[in-house]
Amino acid sequence: MSSTNKVSKSNQVLKEVINNSWSGIGIIDSKSKFIYVNHAFKPILGFDEDELLNMKFEDLLSQKDRIEFKDLIIKNYENQYTNSIRVECLRKDKKLVYLDISIKLMSNKEHIVINANDITQNISDHEIFDKYVIQAHFDNDGMINKASEAFCRLTLISVEELIGQHYSCIIHPSVIKKDLDEQIWNDIEKKSQYTGVVKAVNKYGDTFWVDIIIKPMKNKYGDTTGYSAVMFDMTNEVSLEKNTLELKETIGENEVKLKIMGDTLRTVAHQWRQPLNNISLEAQDLLFSYQFSDDEVKKDEAVPILESMRDNIENLSSIIGKFQLITELKSTKLNVNIAQISKNAIQKSTIPPELITGEYKENIEFNTYPRELETSIITILDNAYDAVSKLTNDEEKIIIYNTYLTNKKDRLIIEVSNNGGNIDLGIIDKIFDAYFSTKNEKNGVGLNLYISKIIIELHLNGKIEVINKKNNIVTFTINLPIGIENDNNTSKIK
Repeated sequence: MSSTNKVSKSNQVLKEVINNSWSGIGIIDSKSKFIYVNHAFKPILGFDEDELLNMKFEDLLSQKDRIEFKDLIIKNYENQYTNSIRVECLRKDKKLVYLDISIKLMSNKEHIVINANDITQNISDHEIFDKYVIQAHFDNDGMINKASEAFCRLTLISVEELIGQHYSCIIHPSVIKKDLDEQIWNDIEKKSQYTGVVKAVNKYGDTFWVDIIIKPMKNKYGDTTGYSAVMFDMTNEVSLEKNTLELKETIGENEVKLKIMGDTLRTVAHQWRQPLNNISLEAQDLLFSYQFSDDEVKKDEAVPILESMRDNIENLSSIIGKFQLITELKSTKLNVNIAQISKNAIQKSTIPPELITGEYKENIEFNTYPRELETSIITILDNAYDAVSKLTNDEEKIIIYNTYLTNKKDRLIIEVSNNGGNIDLGIIDKIFDAYFSTKNEKNGVGLNLYISKIIIELHLNGKIEVINKKNNIVTFTINLPIGIENDNNTSKIK
């Protein structure tokens, strides 16, 4: 075989190897115009070979990467070394892909070999963790060198502001940082990790609380190169306990009601803490597996877990938020008209307006918390509609809404009656209890009536009760003080 044939055969083999490579391999000129592309470049970018050979690679890049890529080409002509960069590219189908790019000047000093690896999947996996897991890394001196999007969202501090700051920048001023430091490093030395609840502060000085795990990060030689901190926001839970204690200290005349409520809130906080901690630990274990395990954590395994944890956390936090609301009313008492409140409640309830009858348009003005009273009325109305909705289409559905003053004109009565069927005598005394519900789980967890009772009896100084009547009628009655018993404001009837 002649030398020419050998060279030709070698070139053919080399071309076949390049074409069968998983990486996109191409040749570009100094203006980044494609001169050659292998087969792998086509599926990566979505263009066929003829289209690519009429394009510049830089035209496929996002605006923010074009300048850096041009500089990279210039430096490559200057130093003749392999240079690398991570870029965003827009495929022909307008989808964004992330590529690790390496370029090297060819021996002819005119053209550049470009090697591209699609890392979109890796970027997507990282973005999931970055978005949902509250995490920060810091070096051996405690300086933050990495922070997730979730961490920035919690602290309201940007990544750029956090990098180079000592982790103590988010620790609340009331915490003795020296003692916290000592506890953290002692636990890491003895137990290989620190676990605890830490009081922190965001960029604007607002307090939040985190359940945190700090673990050392090591290189392949076993040397500690820094630390990873994974956190779970438990501000609502801590605030709930704090508000309960404050409420206990400030309301002396309602000791019986306060004891019932305080016991219930402590029970609720205890019941929710364990599942919340479990969710936190699942997220932390998944994250550490992703970072330190030799086995790859697959996206289709990680995403459902993270989404489930996110949904559960939001749901549980919402429940805790409801309890926090009833321990600390943030609205102001106003002089209101019960006719307007009734109208608003009916409009916001699930009941079709034409289904409601009764006398509720009399203009009675008094001083109260309008938003909380309206919410409580909506709860009773929705409960009535749920009851009559169980009746067949042939049965008449009755909901009666009445408002009136007692004979002494010192109390307002709000009545909601429905013919959805009498309540079993064995449970009628329990329907205002927390977590008691006759509905399917998907429809609620038995908190709305309980919250309404607490608001009415604790904050509005009223009473709420339910009784069975003849003909399958059930009546809920809200009894509220007005006039002398309610901040010395007298009622008015227009």
